[in-house]
Amino acid sequence: MASFMDSVNKGIATLNVKTSKLMESSKLKTAIANKESEITALKATIGETVFLNRGTFNMDMVARQIADIEERMAAIKDYQDQIAQLGVEEKNILGGGAPLDNAPKLFCSNCGAPNQSGNKFCEKCGTPLVTQ
Repeated sequence: MASFMDSVNKGIATLNVKTSKLMESSKLKTAIANKESEITALKATIGETVFLNRGTFNMDMVARQIADIEERMAAIKDYQDQIAQLGVEEKNILGGGAPLDNAPKLFCSNCGAPNQSGNKFCEKCGTPLVTQ
């Protein structure tokens, strides 16, 4: 009977960890989507500014928007790193994972998505991965 209860308790703990990590990951993915939408809007603003000022345009006119895009891209990278860390933490808690300091560090040069070190193509966008 104790074996059965241990099995049930382990199943409940596993479900709790997976649910928690999934919720955190979903929140981060939503934040990424929001930042990507903001970047798209900023790019449209830059395009409109360039078009409307085509005879007198200079980079100072869009410097703030460019800085805003760079800030959002950095935030996206941070969110992606957090998502990758959640996966590592889940594996470590549930077993079978590598230690935190040996987490995969291969990121796509196109979209910045984290990938397992053995992958040849990005899991998110399909771009061939370059290993150093």
